Amino acid sequence: MDKVWLDQIDLALRLAPYTIVTGLTVSIIVCYFFWQESTVAYVVGLQVVILGLACVGFYACASWQRGRLNSLAIPIRLIRERIVLVAAIAGVALASIPVVLFNSADADGQLLIAATCAGLIATGICIGFIPAAGIVYSGCIIAGSFIALAMTGKPFFIIIAILLAIYSFFIVATIVQISRLVSLRAIVQVDLDRQREVSGLLLNDFEQNSSDWLWETDALGRIRSPSARFAEVAQSSPGDLASSLFESLVTPKSDQRSVAATYLLSAFRERRPFHRISIPVHIGRETRWWALTGKPVHDRQQRFLGFRGIGSDVTLQNEYLAKLDHLANHDLLTGLPNRRHFEKIVADARSALLDRPGGPGFAVLCLDLDRFKQVNDTFGHAVGDHLLRKIGERLEAFVGPDLVVSRFAGDEFAIIHFASDPALNAGLAERIVQSLQTPFEFDNLYLDVGVSIGIAIANDAMTSEEVLRKADAALYRMKDDGGGSYGLYTPSMDQHKEERAVLMGELRGALDRGEFALHYQPLVSADTGEPNGFEALMRWQHPLHGDVPPSEFIVLAEETGSILALGEWSLRNACHFAATWQDRTLSVAVNISTVQIRHSNLVEIVARALSDSGLEPSRLELEITETAFLATTNEAMSVIESLRRLGVRLALDDFGTGYSSLSYLKKLPVDKIKIDQSFIVDLPDVSSDVSIVKAIVELARTLGMTTTAEGVETAAQRDCLRQIGCPEFQGYLYGKPADEEATVQMIARQPRRFEPRVVA
Repeated sequence: MDKVWLDQIDLALRLAPYTIVTGLTVSIIVCYFFWQESTVAYVVGLQVVILGLACVGFYACASWQRGRLNSLAIPIRLIRERIVLVAAIAGVALASIPVVLFNSADADGQLLIAATCAGLIATGICIGFIPAAGIVYSGCIIAGSFIALAMTGKPFFIIIAILLAIYSFFIVATIVQISRLVSLRAIVQVDLDRQREVSGLLLNDFEQNSSDWLWETDALGRIRSPSARFAEVAQSSPGDLASSLFESLVTPKSDQRSVAATYLLSAFRERRPFHRISIPVHIGRETRWWALTGKPVHDRQQRFLGFRGIGSDVTLQNEYLAKLDHLANHDLLTGLPNRRHFEKIVADARSALLDRPGGPGFAVLCLDLDRFKQVNDTFGHAVGDHLLRKIGERLEAFVGPDLVVSRFAGDEFAIIHFASDPALNAGLAERIVQSLQTPFEFDNLYLDVGVSIGIAIANDAMTSEEVLRKADAALYRMKDDGGGSYGLYTPSMDQHKEERAVLMGELRGALDRGEFALHYQPLVSADTGEPNGFEALMRWQHPLHGDVPPSEFIVLAEETGSILALGEWSLRNACHFAATWQDRTLSVAVNISTVQIRHSNLVEIVARALSDSGLEPSRLELEITETAFLATTNEAMSVIESLRRLGVRLALDDFGTGYSSLSYLKKLPVDKIKIDQSFIVDLPDVSSDVSIVKAIVELARTLGMTTTAEGVETAAQRDCLRQIGCPEFQGYLYGKPADEEATVQMIARQPRRFEPRVVA
């Protein structure tokens, strides 16, 4: 019991300073707030009592930390009783606050007292490791709160009292549970200490030819003079063990013997010593593991008399080692084999292929999830981890004698399929793609992710590393082609992967080398045909590869983190350029990446760009993707709200391609919705798209937002959108993205009304 109390006291005194600081702070605040002529004597007395208790408490905590062993000179029971006494005094002192002050206080004062009492009750958990101290401390404050509420005589405070009762029950239950856990921990620690002591004694016994139990056989292998300990572990009686064959005890009844059991029996037959052979032994309905050491015994004439040895039950150690082995070879999140284990399976398969050239062969499939990064960025790692577990479960449905699924890392998985037929592997990949296309549901969220798969079929000339590398190269090619499908490795994919890696490396210095530029595409009013502003679009002119599409380098920039520097550069340059326009009614739109919102000081960057350029905040429009707006972490929403307070406008870009529903719009702080061009391209021929666009325009108008149709390329699309009532257009019909010089000429053109041209 002393051990339990000792742990309780140690934990309580480690956390007691927080309770002391809280109580002292509360008393100071109450003293300040209620420093009135009628209450000055009380608050001064309260402050003196609490300050005195605080000094005592801090001194006790410091003494305990500096000399815990010296403190043991005082009986543990006495230390515990003193802590409970101090807690009771503190509880009574703090409980007097509501009793004395609540009824006569005004509404603000009552709110202050209620808030402080609720907090003080909760701080009892800090010393709740000593249950009596936590309960008496919190209980006094709870009782004082009830008395104060009752003294008011108002029905409203009955409800408050009920809530306080529920809250108090929770606090007391928590303190009791904490105490139980601490007690259990202490008991477990005592058991562990005892086991360590036994282990030390056993080690000494081993050195002196003794152990958990002794065993001995005669020349025929029959057990002789079994000890009580031996009979106990064998779950038998000494009489039943006597004269029974030792071999029958340590070998299974079936013909399936372990390697260790076979080695043990051969040692018996050859009459040679053995040491610490660990074998499974069936005792009753369970399997135990024994570690056996033995040596043959001879008389003076060197006649064989039998075996003598020692045995130990190592079941727990074996289970522990088995768990360690499982942890070393399996992914903790999904339970699937990890990369280390998978690479060994592939290496073994390759060795088997070399040993049996005519065998079935195998293929490796590398899988990478599509849009998983968006899920992680939008909904957080908890949802991402849940999604990975569910994906692992779906992939496990394909596991069989000829197939093993592994999780490498993040959203990367791998499969080894013991079949070399390309058609069979393509069929397997197709089934996996279809399986993962079904949305995953989690807490009323429907998460839509796909998968890209690269397939490499092994042959005699490939090493295991080459098979994995080629499957990875095929995967990268599928990702670059848009994902959501699978592909078999071809030699050209290695070159493509190398080019992508080179491009990723060159991206890091491209901004410093001046290879990036901004082009501007007009945003045109549907009614007047005049430009309302321009969207700044980033372009990369590579000295060797020429124009690199944004669809390629934006993804690479987000993967490498370069998007932070590129985003700041584009924002500053767009603001400076827009500030030079003669027409102060024109706005400039700049795209913001989700990475910038989550991993940069975006608000400061925007404010500095506006300040340095002199651009009016109302002329800057930040286009943020739907997934960024749905990143509802407190930090992300704080960034978005701070941007609104700067006075800039926010636009929801590529609407309809993310995870939200239309009803989510009412929660988003946006000024504009940009309808994704996938809804525009088939207008006016596809009636469903017409209905969708019309619904978006009407919904935006109802919510006080404006809309922009992206990708307007034909007069028919323009006319249809005008009939729907979309107020703003963007697309090749009104102009391609142009450099700064062409944009200035476009702005200066008189009259400014755009004459659309039909784009083939």
